[in-house]
Amino acid sequence: MIATAKQGSAHRTRVEASPFPCVYLSAPCNFMTTYLTKISLGKTHHFRATVTDHCVDIVQGICYNWLEKYTQGYGDNISAMTKHKELVEEKLKEGFQVTEFTATLKNTVNVYDKAKWHFSGDFPSDLDQFQGYVHTGMFIGWLIDHDLMSETFTQEQKKEIHLFKQQKLTGPKIFEQACDGVLQLDDIGEDGNRFALPYFDFCSGQYLADYNQALCQNLSSLYYVADSWDNYHTLKRVVDKRFVD
Repeated sequence: MIATAKQGSAHRTRVEASPFPCVYLSAPCNFMTTYLTKISLGKTHHFRATVTDHCVDIVQGICYNWLEKYTQGYGDNISAMTKHKELVEEKLKEGFQVTEFTATLKNTVNVYDKAKWHFSGDFPSDLDQFQGYVHTGMFIGWLIDHDLMSETFTQEQKKEIHLFKQQKLTGPKIFEQACDGVLQLDDIGEDGNRFALPYFDFCSGQYLADYNQALCQNLSSLYYVADSWDNYHTLKRVVDKRFVD
């Protein structure tokens, strides 16, 4: 039997409008973009610098390991373009090569999900905010069960992982308490990201469809799925099969 969530009356704060934000892979309007890559020890390092309005937007990381995004501001576009050139020259000296840029999940995604993305839009008004943590938290539980979290996460969350494996702390509770409601690329290890990036993506992946099929029959919203071990093990069997396939 599928357990359902108890209703609550928690206050909700309006944040991003879409509860399941997609990663848009089209390039932004810009004056200049250079994408460079380097393969070292079997891993693809990538660096992208884009000149926008008086700024240089930087996206860099190692595919399936980590990715960071930040912006450096300058007084004018000429200064931004000069800095862009300097950054590219530095990367070339490090052994990077200029590469044609094609946006993919592995070179654009640094955050899988934030619980706060789900507190508005079609989030049911009669539910506690915690229900916004459940669908992603169960996936975190599955990753923990298969030892697919990153080394850093595993070291920093030893206590929580131990409690999870004793079925004393659920994945959604870990998502809420240990992750502060944010699941990032570098929380997951390389093998986990190779599976999670295509599977868990809310726009093109299969996870939400599997979640709905396994747990949301006769429910008006996926947010009504209860954070229970029975529900987790039902979902786990489905994700296990996807992982093997």
